[in-house]
This record gives sequence, structure tokens and C-alpha cells, in this order.
Amino acid sequence: PVDGTPIAGPPRLDATTAHQAVRASLDQHRGWRHIALPERRARVSATLDALCEHRELLALLLVWEIGKPWRLAQADVDRAIDGVRWYVDEIDRMAEGRTPLPGPVSNIASWNYPMSVLAHAMLVQALAGNAVIAKTPTDGGLACLTLACALAAREGIPVTLLSGSGGELSEALVRSPEIGCVSFVGGRDTGARVATAVADLGKRHILEQEGLNAWGIWNFTDWDALAPLIRKTFDYGKQRCTAYPRFVVQRSSFDAFLSVYLPAVRSIRVGHPLAVEPPS
Repeated sequence: PVDGTPIAGPPRLDATTAHQAVRASLDQHRGWRHIALPERRARVSATLDALCEHRELLALLLVWEIGKPWRLAQADVDRAIDGVRWYVDEIDRMAEGRTPLPGPVSNIASWNYPMSVLAHAMLVQALAGNAVIAKTPTDGGLACLTLACALAAREGIPVTLLSGSGGELSEALVRSPEIGCVSFVGGRDTGARVATAVADLGKRHILEQEGLNAWGIWNFTDWDALAPLIRKTFDYGKQRCTAYPRFVVQRSSFDAFLSVYLPAVRSIRVGHPLAVEPPS
């Protein structure tokens, strides 16, 4: 974590324990899928209220554990809450004529947005009538996600959180026959292995795989508008979906591009995510 202190031993579960957790999640799913939608909505709404109550603690855990700057840590929590509230309001028409999956949804996601990607997905899946099981990202997010899941479990939402090696747990979380759907967000190599597994099994799946894309700059003149966008690509150590590492620039515009790009890069400050300007 950012202050150099050790994280108190995230549990490293083995494959046998993971399979037991998947079976327990299926037991939860069989009961939860028959809970009426108004009751599911009420429990998810109560969870969102609890997340709001502990918003700053959740954000501080993100700062401590994965180095997310304070403003962006709060935004990560807020995007999770606001996003799920939208689904709470819209779920009636979205669920009309549909039934929950035959088994729980298994979630594997990257570490950079634990709340707005992973926790958000888990709560929406539960709102739709599915029990949820998720692996904590290997590179961080366990502390924040543990608190978020505890708040959800306190409201009776069937969430299960596992921690351990992806290689050790993936067999249970991807290939188990009890799993109704696999939701994956992460790198191409791991995503390719997950895609192969779910295709072989004919299992429902959602795959979002990262890519190193490029900005293309040509026939462009609005340089004042581009400057703040360049600066934003470096937010959170470039752990943004739009933080592309390359710019492809029309040769005739290269000098103009550099006149905007170089000052933007010089303005970047690197340091402790809670650091602030000294009082004047």
C-alpha cells in the first residue's frame, strides 16, 4: 500500500475451498432467484445507502491500498453508487419477461477500479436475481471490496468474495458447472484463456479485455481543447481506459501538437495521493 505498511495477509484460498464457495453460492442463488423484485430492489437500495454512509472510508481504503488519488477514489465510489441507483430505477422494464440465470454470476476483474467496475457489476447482477461470487483482484482492492461486500451481505444480498491466485481459483470460478455466467474484465492473455474455457463449455459470459489503443490526430485545429485531455490521460498513473500510450499525429500538425503536449506533460505532479498544497 501507499504508506509502505504491509497489508494484513489477504487470504490465499485453494482450489478446494473455492469449489466449496461456488457450491455455497449456488445454494444462495436457488433462494435469491425467487425473491420478488421489489424486495431485491429494497435490499440493494439499503446497501447503496450504507455505501454512502461509509463513502469516505471506502475511498480512503482505495487510496491506501492501491494508491488511487483522493479525488478519483471518491469518484470510483460515487460512480458505483450512482450507477447502481440508475439500475434500481430502471430494473422493472429491463427485467420484464426475463428470469434469473440457472446459477450465480462469477466475476473476475482488474484492480484499478474495484468499486465502479467490480462492486457495481455485483450489485446489478444481484438486483437482477442472481447470487454473485467474485475474486478480489490480485494487485489490490481487497480491503475496500471486503467492506463493500460486508455491507451488502448485512442487507441479505448473496455476495461471496474470494481471494487467491488466479491460476488456483480459475477452475472453480470459470469451469464449475454451478456457475451461470462468467463476467471478466482484464488483460488479453487471461481473457483469452477465459474465453476459450467458456466457449468450450457453452457458458454465458461477458468479456471486456484491455487494449493499448492510440489517439489519432489529423485535420485537427482545436488545440486549446486538446490540452486538458492530454493532461487527463495521466490521471491515476494512466490507469484509465482512455490513457492510451501512443499518439499518431499528422506530420503537418506535429509542431502544433508538441506545443500543446509538452506543457501538459510538464504540469504533471507525482507524489502521495493525499498530498495537498501547503496553506497560503
